[in-house]
Amino acid sequence: MIHLSPDRNLKLLLQNTNKALAVALKDASPAQLQKLTKIQDLSSLLENLFKKSSTTDESQNKALLELLKNNPTLKSLSNPISDIKALLTLLKQDTKETQQLQKTLKNLLANIKDIEPKELQNRVKNSGIFLENQIKKSENPKELFSKDFKALLLQTHEKLSNTPTTPNAQEILKHIDKLTLTIEYNQLLSHLDNAPTLYIPYSWDALEEGEITIKKVQKKHSICDIHLQLKEYGKVDLRLALFEKNELSIYITTENERLKKRILENAKILKKQLSNASLRIKEMRFVTKKQQAYERTSDEALAMGFEVKA
Repeated sequence: MIHLSPDRNLKLLLQNTNKALAVALKDASPAQLQKLTKIQDLSSLLENLFKKSSTTDESQNKALLELLKNNPTLKSLSNPISDIKALLTLLKQDTKETQQLQKTLKNLLANIKDIEPKELQNRVKNSGIFLENQIKKSENPKELFSKDFKALLLQTHEKLSNTPTTPNAQEILKHIDKLTLTIEYNQLLSHLDNAPTLYIPYSWDALEEGEITIKKVQKKHSICDIHLQLKEYGKVDLRLALFEKNELSIYITTENERLKKRILENAKILKKQLSNASLRIKEMRFVTKKQQAYERTSDEALAMGFEVKA
């Protein structure tokens, strides 16, 4: 199992150059900025954001979270897979400046059909918020930074900026900026919403877009929300609730009857695979959008689980 440290106040966002926060503040209305009046500039806002103390202004964090979620530029960010594929197309001509980035991007697009549980676990543990936790605790963070996708993007950006004669340099820089913005946006959302967003490093042709978030509700209770837009079956939402390390409840919301039928037909296979991973399904149910919305209104309700059968 992968365990996420609850201490995620990581100062890995560049305090003077965070793109996502800069975009949100630039487009904010006077009323929205009024809620952040104690903060003088981007640097002090980030410094205050990552302070861990009893004096932290939670209302300010909530205001900032709403600012980020409702910003039109940030809301319109495309699926990272699309940006990665576009960037790879531009990197067809191998150069010294882009060689390592090209290799990393190809690894990020490995076909999900070739997935191996142990490899997936290692990939996720060495990426995103999990890698950031390792960097924070490490005595030699420089070595770990070499595995970080965002760090690699920034390094490549610097190299290309200093060698403008590289083929397609300006277009490559634009895509790197966009991917960096997407990463920093999700880093901020993860921190403010206390729910890390994960990027699964595999390509799945049946998927249009998707998102995975994890949240710890109680000491021994964690929740994973999965939102998928499938090409054939449309929208499907899943909530996985983990109790006592190995008790798993699964709640599924979909309006596609064919998908429901396929899930039910393969339920025994899923239970067997989870059992092989030392996980026991406590319950697996379909819920309606109305039930789903109701259950999400209270962490106490989440801790109790769903009690409505499909």
